[in-house]
Amino acid sequence: MATIKVNGKTVTADESMTVLAVARREGIDIPTLCFHEGLGPYGACRLCVVEAESPQLRRSLVTSCTLAVSEGLSVETETPLVAASRRIIFELLLGRTPDSSRLREMAKRYGVETSRFRAAESDDCVRCGLCVRACRDKIGVAAISFAGRGQKRRVTAEFGKLSEACVGCGACANVCPTGAVRLEDKGGERTIFLKNNLIGRFPLVRCGNCGTPYATKQFLDHVASRNSEQPRTKQGGLCPECERAHYAEAIVAEFSAS
Repeated sequence: MATIKVNGKTVTADESMTVLAVARREGIDIPTLCFHEGLGPYGACRLCVVEAESPQLRRSLVTSCTLAVSEGLSVETETPLVAASRRIIFELLLGRTPDSSRLREMAKRYGVETSRFRAAESDDCVRCGLCVRACRDKIGVAAISFAGRGQKRRVTAEFGKLSEACVGCGACANVCPTGAVRLEDKGGERTIFLKNNLIGRFPLVRCGNCGTPYATKQFLDHVASRNSEQPRTKQGGLCPECERAHYAEAIVAEFSAS
């Protein structure tokens, strides 16, 4: 355990924690776009910067999602320098993504409602990388990725067309903070859009109990292939709700029999 100061308050935290995790534990709000608890630190959006200093660190702006707790660390989350840095970042983001309601709401907190900057092409994507990392690191298929550099950097599927690698899990849409990636389940079919481009279309498998469409066959096959060496513990062919009910009934039956 280490003793640190956050906004003048002395707290203790495990050295495996980040400053962002400690701040959230203490009820301190720090804006983020590229951070997701299921994916870990990344430091791309720079919105979570704080002023920090320690015996090993000269006072400077540091991303709180990547800064590890250490003995003697002192952190300020809302100094004039931090606020000025966030305002500039929000202006830059709004210059490319002016129509994102979530981004406008976040920026308004710092007094930013318009941007002095304007990208040649605007869209909903803030290049946070969450969708790319979820697809590559958690699902393990890398159906989408970054392409290009600088202002031309973008998230795309292969050649901007239907992806042969996509399994239709929808993880990309679930982690996207601005709605640039969208998932639609309609009429027993799932479609996934990256901005305005269709990148996946899949029929949905129906629950063997209630008949509700709940997942794509490609995703179920992908999960089964990754777990092929592990004992199968889940009841196959059931949607999450029916599967939970199945386990609950099994537990009740087990206790009733004992």
